[in-house]
Amino acid sequence: MAGHNLSRKSWYIAAAIIPILAIVLSQAVDLIWYSSGRELLNFWKANISIKMSSQTKKTHFRKVQNFKTDYAPTNITQYLSERTGMNVVVVDQKGPQVNGYFALATEIFDNSGSPHTLEHLCFMGSRNYQYKGLLDKLATRAYSNTNAWTATDHTAYTLETAGWEGFSQILPVYLEHLILPTLTEEGCYTEVHHIDGEGNDAGVVYSEMQGIQNTGSDIIDLRARQLLYPENVGFRYETGGLMENLRILTPERIRAFHKEMYQPKNLCLILIGEVDQEHLLKILDTFEEGILDDVPSPTAPFKRYVLPALMTDVF
Repeated sequence: MAGHNLSRKSWYIAAAIIPILAIVLSQAVDLIWYSSGRELLNFWKANISIKMSSQTKKTHFRKVQNFKTDYAPTNITQYLSERTGMNVVVVDQKGPQVNGYFALATEIFDNSGSPHTLEHLCFMGSRNYQYKGLLDKLATRAYSNTNAWTATDHTAYTLETAGWEGFSQILPVYLEHLILPTLTEEGCYTEVHHIDGEGNDAGVVYSEMQGIQNTGSDIIDLRARQLLYPENVGFRYETGGLMENLRILTPERIRAFHKEMYQPKNLCLILIGEVDQEHLLKILDTFEEGILDDVPSPTAPFKRYVLPALMTDVF
C-alpha cells in the first residue's frame, strides 16, 4: 500500500513537472532558433555588406581610351593605374583562348646581358612563391602556358590560357614574379654564370650566349651594329650579354637594374580575348595593394639604368 501511494505521489509529481519542462524546453528551443536566426541574419547582412562594398568600391584604374578597329572585329580599351602608373590594354576579341603579353621597356646601353638574365630569374620565384617552377606548375593546372623573350628595346612575358577563369587565377601570381622576384644568390649562380665541378664556365644564360656569340653571322651582325649605331642606342649592344660580361655580372647589378626598370609604371599588360574587364580591374587593384610599399610612386622620376663599367665592345 505504501508502495502504491509512492507511485501515485510520483505520478502526481511527474504530472506537475512535465508541463513545466515542456514550457522550459519550448522556450529554450525558441531561444536557440532566435539566436541562430539572428546570427544567420547577421551573417547574411555582413556578406551583403561586403559584396555591396566590393561592388561599389572605386577602381584605381582610369579608362584612358576605348575604340573599335576598322580592320578587325575587336574593341580596344586602355586603362592607367592612378596609384602605380601601370598600363593595361584589353583587346576584346571573341575566341576560346586568352593571351597575355606583359611588356617592359628594358633597353640598355651595355653588353652586360642584364635584361636577358632577368627574363630567366623572374621564373625562379617571388616573395610569396619562393620556388623555381612553381609558377609553371600552377599555370599547367589552370590550362595555361608561360614564356618570355628579350628584345633590344623590351622584355615580354607571355601567358596563354584556355579561357578567362584560368587566366585570372594565374595573373596576380605571374605579376608578383615580375615585380617582386626573389633574385637570390643561388638563382644567379645557376641561371647566369658559375664554374662547374670540372672547372668549366656554366650557367643557363651563359651557355645560351656561348652557343651563338662566336658564330660567323653573330660576329658580323654585332660588328655592323657597332659601326652603325652610336653609344646611346641599345641596338649597338648585345642584349643577351657577351660571355666576358656575363662572367663578371653580379647579383647586385642585376637587382639594381630590376629596381629601376621593373616598375609598374614601366609595365604594360596587353590582354587579348574574352576578358571580364570588371573582374580584371578588381584583380589588379588587389595586386597593387600588396606591392605599394615596394614600388616607387608614379610621380617619381624615371631614369634608364646604365652600367658604365660593363660598356665594352667586342672590337
